[in-house]
Amino acid sequence: MKKINILLILGLVALLMFSCSNDKDTTPPVITLHGSSDTTIALNTQWTDPGATAIDDEDGNVPINASGVVNKDLVGVYIITYQASDAAGNISTKTRTVRVRNMADIWEGDYSVTDNSGGIEYTYTDHISISQTQNTYVNVNKFRNYINGTLEFYFTKPDSLNSSIVVNIQNITCGEPYINRYFYGMGQITSLTNKTFELFVNENDGTSTISIVESYQKN
Repeated sequence: MKKINILLILGLVALLMFSCSNDKDTTPPVITLHGSSDTTIALNTQWTDPGATAIDDEDGNVPINASGVVNKDLVGVYIITYQASDAAGNISTKTRTVRVRNMADIWEGDYSVTDNSGGIEYTYTDHISISQTQNTYVNVNKFRNYINGTLEFYFTKPDSLNSSIVVNIQNITCGEPYINRYFYGMGQITSLTNKTFELFVNENDGTSTISIVESYQKN
């Protein structure tokens, strides 16, 4: 009889252990992002994380830890990671991608340029690079085909036909002879489809000022 009782107890213990093992929580919380999981913002504009919530099937709402930083003043792709865990130690993660974009990036690339000054016309090739820190700002590598002719300008509305382009006054040591030259002027987008625009720029070399028309056609 004693032996039977021991066997019954062992059986009950085994049954209890089996039951507990089947009831073990192995399901992680479910994270739901607020807003889009992939979003784009213009360079230099504020971005606020819309956050996320996490619900566990056993514990209900559980806290979320968010990590990652978005630098609104630097072009790049940034990842925000959200992590949540329940009382049983189950962990889940979800990510959000935030793209910081210079809105003038549609103009980046190689160009054929026609230079016209006082009726004298010639052509050359140049490259437009976008600013990594100032929205809508770009620069050309060899304005007027000058050595070291890195000229900066910006589009008031990069994606709007006939919108203006501004060339702020700037002093560049360039050209032949290699001297200080001052540039300033305006411009205009002439075609969004073909990516063409014109710059009307004044150049002063310290003794005289000339007016230049530069016509850009994306290759």
